[in-house]
Amino acid sequence: MEYLFNRWEEVERALASGALLLLDYDGTLTPIVERPELAILSPDMKELLKRVSQHYTLGIISGRSIADVKRLVGLEGIYYAGNHGFKIIGPGVELVKPEAERARPNLVKLCEELRKKLDNIKGAIVEDKGLTASVHYRLVAEEEFEYLKKIFEKVVGPHIDSGVVKITHGKKVFEIRPNVEWDKGKAVRWICGVVDPKRELKPIYVGDDQTDEDAFSALKEKGVTILVSEEPIESNAKYFVKNVDEVKTFFEKLINMRA
Repeated sequence: MEYLFNRWEEVERALASGALLLLDYDGTLTPIVERPELAILSPDMKELLKRVSQHYTLGIISGRSIADVKRLVGLEGIYYAGNHGFKIIGPGVELVKPEAERARPNLVKLCEELRKKLDNIKGAIVEDKGLTASVHYRLVAEEEFEYLKKIFEKVVGPHIDSGVVKITHGKKVFEIRPNVEWDKGKAVRWICGVVDPKRELKPIYVGDDQTDEDAFSALKEKGVTILVSEEPIESNAKYFVKNVDEVKTFFEKLINMRA
């Protein structure tokens, strides 16, 4: 990976004919926080997103439920993908993976059981997001983590073995998803095909987490992929910026290109 602003002229040339800007939410548009409900867009980030959307086709690709991320971003006329892409809405389009909907009753039961079993672990948060679920352990004491992990594996294990769900890992979170061949990479390709069937726009993807690696891989040969990370770690992204403030700088540069 290379530092984005050291290669800005190269990036600017790649985006000269237009861009489709696809963004993760947590850790990309807001810093990572202790509880999911605290990840609120700053006023200046919200204003930048609004200005960016006036010049570029914009989509938000999040692990959050689509209702949650749409409420948090609050922009009309853009694309939203929730639950890692299991549901996508935008101008004139909607996609819901039916296999994910069929798994919903199992996820409800799983969340209920996890809440009961993890109730005595301070800081454990079980989040039912509709088509997916998460167990957050950022607030869990380090000495309690192995205990939490053991309970989590015992509860979820049979559902993995039966092929109903699968587990992915994020930053201090276990993600529970329907066992469906679908991820942010496939969602990004779907959005690109719908929005830009003639492939006239250069897709950009900005994300910070392990779940964003699928999108980086999907766009590796076609787009501009940017990891948000203080350090250049191993990633499928081509470029990196260090933090949310540098994401803002990137947006300002994109806006100036259209000024």
